[in-house]
Amino acid sequence: MTEKYVLREAVRDAITDTVYRRQKHPFLSPPATLNPKEKLSTLVQDTLRGPVLKSMPFFYQKKVIGLLDSLDQMDEGSRVANDQVLITMVSACVLH
Repeated sequence: MTEKYVLREAVRDAITDTVYRRQKHPFLSPPATLNPKEKLSTLVQDTLRGPVLKSMPFFYQKKVIGLLDSLDQMDEGSRVANDQVLITMVSACVLH
């Protein structure tokens, strides 16, 4: 019942015992909303305000833009909480 058993066995000689035995954990992107001057923040803003999101029928772009506009008034915890949702929407736009 070990997750990714075959992968772990394939690299057993190349990884430490700690890495070999640890539980699987998710990869999260760095927070894009904490520093508005970073390139990732610019990508989030430009993508979610652009035509690709508007063309996707399962997102209401006006609400998304409202969320983007309200980021400046949020505390750090609220920004981080919304960050993964925004990154998921950016990912959907890129895939679209």
